[in-house]
Amino acid sequence: MGSDHSSARERAEDLRRGVDPDALGHAALDADIGRATEAADSRQLDARCVRAAYEAIAAAGGRTDAADDATLVSLRSGAQAAADAARVADEIGAGAGGALRAAARAWQPFAVEGEAATWRVGLKAFSETCEGDAIADQQLVVRAVGAAAAAVGGDDSATARAARAFSGELQRRVDEGEDLSTAWAGAVRHTRDEAPDDVFLVVVDAVTGVLDR
Repeated sequence: MGSDHSSARERAEDLRRGVDPDALGHAALDADIGRATEAADSRQLDARCVRAAYEAIAAAGGRTDAADDATLVSLRSGAQAAADAARVADEIGAGAGGALRAAARAWQPFAVEGEAATWRVGLKAFSETCEGDAIADQQLVVRAVGAAAAAVGGDDSATARAARAFSGELQRRVDEGEDLSTAWAGAVRHTRDEAPDDVFLVVVDAVTGVLDR
């Protein structure tokens, strides 16, 4: 009985101070809903998705009719090494971030001969970004692509120009609210028009099909 009087007095005091005890539960629920919505919007990745993306790149490299042998080496051997690394990361449960990092590192030794420095610098920045982020979501991919483009910012090779064009358009579209799949496809189209590079376009175009699944 005494506790009932105490609860009534506490409620009266809360109301006097402008605090509605009933609203507190709603506020907590709203916060939980907000966090759940935010998590859903971020669309977390898994290692299988990363593995599928690199396998698609490797397959595209095998089909491409590239003009020079160095390009074929990069697309076929490099992408296959990356796909194998992503597969192992998936099988051992390393997670999406680990798969992205392992694949990028595995590709580095197979970079296109004429633009090896550009690819290696970009892939290194990509992998380091994945290593530094605890949450593997779509924003991680955007940040990693941006880091790779920034790393080759002073490079005037065709690949570097393509990377900067792609990254800038991808970030712009994501900032405007597009999901990663839509933004990625738009960035591919933009790069093809503004800064075409055969190797780069084969890589990012192959990923488009995986993101659409």
